[in-house]
Amino acid sequence: MQEGWHTYWENPGDSGDPFEVKWVTDPGIIIENVEWPTPSSIPYPPLMTFGYEGDVIFPFKVFRSLDSSIENINAELEFLICADICIPEKASLSLNLRSAKPDPMLSRAISALPNEFIKTNSFIENGYLKVTFQSVNPLNEVYFFPRELDLLVYETSQQLDQLEDGLYQLSLPLQNKGPVEFSGILAINGKGFQVQETLTNAPSLSLWKAIIFALIGGLILNLMPCVFPVISLKVLSFVSMGGNDQNKIRNHALLFSCGVIATFLAIAITLLVIRSSGAMIGWGYQLQSPMIVGILTLVMIAIGLILLTKINLMVGLSSIGSSAQRRNDYFGSFSTGVLAVVVASPCTAPFMGAAIGYALLQPSVATLPIFLSLALGFAGPYLLLALKPKWISSLPKPGPWMEHLKQFFAFPMLATALWLMWVFMLQTSGDALILLLILGLLLGASIWMIDTFSSKWKWSGIIMTALISMQVLNDLPVRDNTELTDSSVQRWSLMTESEMQSMNQAYLINFTAAWCITCQANEKAALSRPRVKEYLNQEDITYIKADWTNRDDDIARGLAKYERSGIPLYIFWKPGMKNSKILPAVLTEDLLLQALQ
Repeated sequence: MQEGWHTYWENPGDSGDPFEVKWVTDPGIIIENVEWPTPSSIPYPPLMTFGYEGDVIFPFKVFRSLDSSIENINAELEFLICADICIPEKASLSLNLRSAKPDPMLSRAISALPNEFIKTNSFIENGYLKVTFQSVNPLNEVYFFPRELDLLVYETSQQLDQLEDGLYQLSLPLQNKGPVEFSGILAINGKGFQVQETLTNAPSLSLWKAIIFALIGGLILNLMPCVFPVISLKVLSFVSMGGNDQNKIRNHALLFSCGVIATFLAIAITLLVIRSSGAMIGWGYQLQSPMIVGILTLVMIAIGLILLTKINLMVGLSSIGSSAQRRNDYFGSFSTGVLAVVVASPCTAPFMGAAIGYALLQPSVATLPIFLSLALGFAGPYLLLALKPKWISSLPKPGPWMEHLKQFFAFPMLATALWLMWVFMLQTSGDALILLLILGLLLGASIWMIDTFSSKWKWSGIIMTALISMQVLNDLPVRDNTELTDSSVQRWSLMTESEMQSMNQAYLINFTAAWCITCQANEKAALSRPRVKEYLNQEDITYIKADWTNRDDDIARGLAKYERSGIPLYIFWKPGMKNSKILPAVLTEDLLLQALQ
């Protein structure tokens, strides 16, 4: 187009019309919808329009069946070009499919299309749509182009605020109360990103409410199955003290709590650093790495085998990570607190999911207090024990029975190792699992050496196993998440919900992962039960699975739509519902059926 003239995007803004194309073709030819490049804002006071100036290319895809003899396709175009005046135009196009050749200009246009999605967190507040997003680069120009025609007041400027380094919020004036969902293109420094969001009328949690939820969730986390093996060691160490030395009990309880709090805060800081790089994050992110899962497997095997031998653990993990083996082994208590938090990451307790989801979508000044509250909740029983060490005296007195109890606690550890092996195999392959089993065998031989020999070289086996493990686990092939989903279950995508709602199709979405124990328990207790499957079939409810076993940024974006960053998450919608419904994090068969009615 000549200088000063422009045409329009699919949402033209306050004035104008997008172009229309009518294809003239035959069966055997499929033509997809035209793809829209990132538009520009074109002000014409007091109006604001969205469109294109200069040269613009609108790509589209043509598919021809192998048995089709059609060589030409034709199209009739109607479009509007404007400057001080607007002129409706028409054009006829013809394309010969056999003579079509690659065109560098077309290739550049396709590569510049806004196909990449950006993670956003949006809510409505005081008549404004607040869109929060991350960017590691300095922002020179940011503008949001909505697809919905009546979403925003276009002539009012869009205000950008920097909440902290790498975290920004765009305030957009709404025309009305706002829709349930919206979509569009967020242009950042000239590059367009797709946005697909579900709205709430305000943030579902306040900071103080999130802190309280985190405290309650941390307390409940002590009862979750993933934490039991490590907590059992701590209980055993307290029993071994017999309640005789209250200062010793108090110190161990405090150091265990310090290990818990330090690890939760370290995880929070790590998540904030990862978030500042623009990456998608979530609770349990470390278990999306086969290397971390493999290392945790070997740690659980080591603890289980040590509990079966005569190696003295002292308090908790006294011989793990402390070569000095001090008399009271305070480092062992601190290490137990660290390990308890690490193995707790596959679990999401009630109240905890909403709190962490809120925390990871807020500035760091809000994130850290929420994680601190979660840590205090998890460490609460042990902090209470530090205040009241006399309570230990109510436990059975130490005796020979403790050796049997110690050996019994080895089996939950080894069971945890078996579960982690299953997760590891799903993330990688059967061949990789064989390598992990070989490493476990080497580790077992090393522990036998420590238990049998007194030579100073007995630790060489552990050191060699650790070095070999790091090398082997550092370079493992990772499966695609789509390979992990049962072929009989519909796979989730970013567009799934909008597509289902446009067809008035009820659906139940299961955000899950192999490493999430709560998810697997819910699968067995509710989702895979015959009555539930029969009900879904009778009520024509489509069951959709989003498997987050390995890292998937799209699933992280899907969780962020509901202010969550961890799993499990269950979303239900049926025709007649204004908003999707979030189901409880812990399910039973009856509870699920009741929630679906």
